[in-house]
Amino acid sequence: MSLSDLAAIGSFVSAIAVVFSFVFLALQIRQSNLNQRSLIQQGRSTRRIELLLRRADPDLSDIMERAFRGDPSLSSAQIMSYFLLVQAIFEGYEDTFLQHKAGTIDASSWEIEAVHIRSVFANMAIRIGWRRVRTEFANDFRDLIDSLMAATKAEDFGDISRTWKAAVIMETRRSGRAAK
Repeated sequence: MSLSDLAAIGSFVSAIAVVFSFVFLALQIRQSNLNQRSLIQQGRSTRRIELLLRRADPDLSDIMERAFRGDPSLSSAQIMSYFLLVQAIFEGYEDTFLQHKAGTIDASSWEIEAVHIRSVFANMAIRIGWRRVRTEFANDFRDLIDSLMAATKAEDFGDISRTWKAAVIMETRRSGRAAK
């Protein structure tokens, strides 16, 4: 075997190694993208859970419930707490919006968020809160949220305690019928 034959074999082996390297690199990039999307989704979930747990705090829950009822007796500090909560809610929405714009979350994740935004805008207090904090956000997000709010009809949620009691009675009756 001549030196040129060895060089040809070496070139062939080298070419195969390059192809395998590119395939391996493509697989690594794909896995890295999946991992990145997973981390982004995990971050969204963590943020949402943190906010829900924060909202479950009895003092903040009381403020929210009273704001949702349109209670005019909220103190200035309670109103400020409420507006800060609303801003935190919309900061989370904006992050998801920006992630969607950047292509790092899929369309269905953004659509779920948009559905949630429309549902919260049924509440008068959220609408008031958004109008108060909207200047804190970029124009494209603000315009989108304004359009979602305009397309959503405000509803009166009434007394949450009375609604809860009625739901408990209804569920108890359903359970009683199912048990017979």
